[in-house]
Amino acid sequence: MAIDGRLLAVIESINDLGICTVVDLHRATGISRPAVHRIIDNLCSFGYIERVDGHSSVRLTSQILSLSAGYKPEHRMAEQAMPVLQQLQQRIRWPHTFSTPETDMMVIQATTRHHNPFVFDRGRTGLRLPILSTATGCVYLAHCGVDEREAILSRLQSHQLRDETFDETFEEMLNAARDRIAIAAEKGYALRSGGEPERTTTIAVPVIVFSTAVGALCTSFPTSAMALEEACAKYVPALRSAAESIAALFEK
Repeated sequence: MAIDGRLLAVIESINDLGICTVVDLHRATGISRPAVHRIIDNLCSFGYIERVDGHSSVRLTSQILSLSAGYKPEHRMAEQAMPVLQQLQQRIRWPHTFSTPETDMMVIQATTRHHNPFVFDRGRTGLRLPILSTATGCVYLAHCGVDEREAILSRLQSHQLRDETFDETFEEMLNAARDRIAIAAEKGYALRSGGEPERTTTIAVPVIVFSTAVGALCTSFPTSAMALEEACAKYVPALRSAAESIAALFEK
């Protein structure tokens, strides 16, 4: 086992055992005692564990929590959503994306673009997209709580944000967005045709956990590839099924 693997094994064992000795860690991991001693010395020097009971035992310190400080709930959602997206990829050949809201933007948490030959945009994991002008943002706003939606729209209005893909004033853009949100709420999905990227269409459905939207799932394809009516009839049921599968992972 490589040294990094041994180090992780020791950390996991201390986490499981609590206060423990070198002998305990040797028995739990199968790592030789001299190696356990060296690993403990290294972890102590970085402050992740400390010696107790006259130095015969060790335990984790609060410093170990810093290793997870950058981990967000959205990351867990992305981890669990990716296998669902990959399964969806087998049914629909176009790239798929799972996004969640963050600071009045939609952030791509997982996407199949890296494994798909049909890529027409710059979408990547971590990319932040406007919530008002995207299909994912529209369908999220249509299915999140009323208070959440109005709070987002109010913040956007207060900042007088402008979306580069629109020529209207902000008030006109906001009114147009409200119309699209209302349509998405009625239909259960949202559309974007044209805009960025050009000559493409996006269909998005909400990912609903315990009756409220937590994100959105979408697929994008060339507008010329299929009539919009046919695309909705073909893709919306598959997208909804995938969204329900993602949601079910968090409702257990």
